[in-house]
Amino acid sequence: MAWDNVDAKKFKVLVKQISGTIKDADGALTPFHIIKGTGEIWCFQPSTKQVVKLFRGKDIYILDFGTEEDEQCLAMSSDGIVFVIDKDEIEEIGFN
Repeated sequence: MAWDNVDAKKFKVLVKQISGTIKDADGALTPFHIIKGTGEIWCFQPSTKQVVKLFRGKDIYILDFGTEEDEQCLAMSSDGIVFVIDKDEIEEIGFN
């Protein structure tokens, strides 16, 4: 899956949600997900074309879940790192 075209509006709303400046007019909130397990995981970062180390158990947000056939999705950590991760490595926890 190509990650070249991320929905800019969704990205801006997500940044507002993380920073705590979201308003009702911005739309629905994005539910939290976590990276399953403990320890660390290495994920591909499309913007730098390198891998980045993340810690499991970290809160993340899904930017693009892709289609059902896709095995990976595009996510962003609460500290602003955008990365690609396998769908079976994440779990939705809702609005904790």
